[in-house]
Amino acid sequence: MQEHSPLKNNKPFALRLFTCLIIAVIFFCLGYSAYYISKLQQFFLVSLGQKITTASHITSPKPYQTNILLLGSDNDQKFTGNPLTQTMIIVHIDYAKNEVDMFSIPRDLWVKMPDRLSYGKIDQAAEYDGVPSAIKVVEQTFGIPIDHYAWVGLYGFIKSINALGGVNLQVVHPVLDNSYPTDINNPNPYGYQRLDIQAGMQHMSGEEALQYVRSRHEDQLGDFGRTERQRQLLLALKQLIFSSPNIVTESPQLIDNLKGQIKTDLFIGDGAVLGVFFLTHQNTLTEKQFTLSPPVYSQTGISTDGQSIVVANADNTARLITNIFGPDAGQITLKSLSSIKNIKP
Repeated sequence: MQEHSPLKNNKPFALRLFTCLIIAVIFFCLGYSAYYISKLQQFFLVSLGQKITTASHITSPKPYQTNILLLGSDNDQKFTGNPLTQTMIIVHIDYAKNEVDMFSIPRDLWVKMPDRLSYGKIDQAAEYDGVPSAIKVVEQTFGIPIDHYAWVGLYGFIKSINALGGVNLQVVHPVLDNSYPTDINNPNPYGYQRLDIQAGMQHMSGEEALQYVRSRHEDQLGDFGRTERQRQLLLALKQLIFSSPNIVTESPQLIDNLKGQIKTDLFIGDGAVLGVFFLTHQNTLTEKQFTLSPPVYSQTGISTDGQSIVVANADNTARLITNIFGPDAGQITLKSLSSIKNIKP
């Protein structure tokens, strides 16, 4: 994959996170009517303004820039406590340049755990302290100041797509998976099933769309191949919402379904700013997607305790981070990734 590419066609939840954020934004901009006021108030109370505290010492970006960390978790029946962040995407918005960059972080990236001497996969950081730990590990690894976050789980994704009436997707290559987990609404959350999604135009429900963007076992590129399907879904949902904005205001079920299914520290004013920006610049935005794809930015490896991991190329990754987030972030990235330990030679 190239260093960057236009956002036209990236771990399972990168898309649904950004999509839920967009949906929330449209609520702010289009949802003010007497019929919806009580439902919106309940939605805002449960899902928005979920402030957290971190001990970040990273300098905030310029006033016309915003970094939003999108987090997605497999919060299915198997998990208790703080679930792993299976998806971590940083949305970098530059209001002055009308530019949106999305930096996707591989969930198996080997990093130093925040405030600890241990090393692990970056998705494991959230096990310690939830969202605050996830934010810390991103800031300490890449030097990127996180202004806001948004989190969504499996059920929030399924419910939001179902409330929108499903989504149409052109499946270019069949998706076959003999080990897809049966952990959604199933008496045996530890079981597996065979997944077979054939090529062609498909109308997918929420659970079918989740299967499409979540499956990875038979993909030759693993997580990196899965991100291509996620990008496709994100675009399809974005087009659906912006081409028919009334689909949101006419669906009180959507508001009910999302209540409590997403968490973010964004408030109504923040959402209004984002909504106006996306709605007024949707035809002129420059949108780019970045990820640490092998072999330029990463390679697979084995940790000293036998885990299969993603090891970043410190020099190339630092250059990429510099290009997106600036030289200060690039310097922190180079220092942190160059000092990674507990990797088998």
